[in-house]
Amino acid sequence: MAKGKFMLIREIGMGLWNEIHHVLTQLIIAEIMHRIPVIYWGKGSLYAPADGSNAFEQFFLPVSGIGVRDIQKDSFTFSPGCWNASNLLSSNPKKAGMGAFGVPLADAEISGVVDTDFMPTDSGNRLLSKSNNAVTSRQNEADGGQEPDCLLECDAEVCVRDTYFDVEKVIPLIPKGHPLCGLSRRDLFCRLIRKYIRLREDVQSFVDEFYNSNMRGATFLAAHVRSSDKAAEVRHLHELNSRYRVEIEKILKANPGMRLFLMTDGLEILEEYKKRYGNLLVHTDCRRVHKDGQGVHYLDYPDNRLKGLEIIRDTWLASRCDFFVGNGYSHVSAAVCELKDWEEGSIKLLY
Repeated sequence: MAKGKFMLIREIGMGLWNEIHHVLTQLIIAEIMHRIPVIYWGKGSLYAPADGSNAFEQFFLPVSGIGVRDIQKDSFTFSPGCWNASNLLSSNPKKAGMGAFGVPLADAEISGVVDTDFMPTDSGNRLLSKSNNAVTSRQNEADGGQEPDCLLECDAEVCVRDTYFDVEKVIPLIPKGHPLCGLSRRDLFCRLIRKYIRLREDVQSFVDEFYNSNMRGATFLAAHVRSSDKAAEVRHLHELNSRYRVEIEKILKANPGMRLFLMTDGLEILEEYKKRYGNLLVHTDCRRVHKDGQGVHYLDYPDNRLKGLEIIRDTWLASRCDFFVGNGYSHVSAAVCELKDWEEGSIKLLY
């Protein structure tokens, strides 16, 4: 029988890198609290498999030697009190009918609450969260307006975390002497990804197969250009996207022979870049939508695992490039910055 105290990190029902940033933040808290982390993405995950198995472990190795079944014990105490051994694999009983950040599903559709925004500090590689007013208010409702210290208060044997909490509120709680103390958001997530986010062998092969066939032996600039539902969140998205051309062509001009790897959810953007860059352009064959379409991560797939594999492949491929231009309001662009230690001046995020 499992012994000790545990943190069960559940899904929040958002896009893959929003989910992973939630996981990473809770992993920091688990370390501070000296709890064994267990990750379980259930039916509320946008990547949930039809067989009801753990969606996280479709893509990544477990973060500890303890599985969710090991802590599903009647003898254990759980917090919050709505959880118990019998409903541990279910959606949060207090969140029935709720979307991300505790927003009622109908309201989430209307307000366009789809992601968490980012803004730069004085260093282009450091990201601070800055949600727009709608998202900020919803997040405050979701965490009950609790002070950061409340994150560390839990006497139960199993502490369940299924609500997004921004890492900027957690960073001040990291004790002096802890290896993560004093790190920026980007550097913090970079360390945690290396430690905890390990691709399954078949997922790594899925990434490597495309890289070896289409990218090996060449230098690359990666660009992540958002479309679809992002326009509801970033009102100036069209203007922001118009600035990629200058940044891309500046890098290509300074690096003769360099090619361009494009990550985009937009059909129109892909066609535009094909016409402009021709044979310089490389992109994966993945699902995309029209500029006024729903976010790809909300679409129905015959196999939700493929939905996750597509964004994982694009993100890890972009991290193997030499330069990167991305959207500073995107969890995906943030992830590309976090997946490796980039050389100074090789990243440009647009805001």
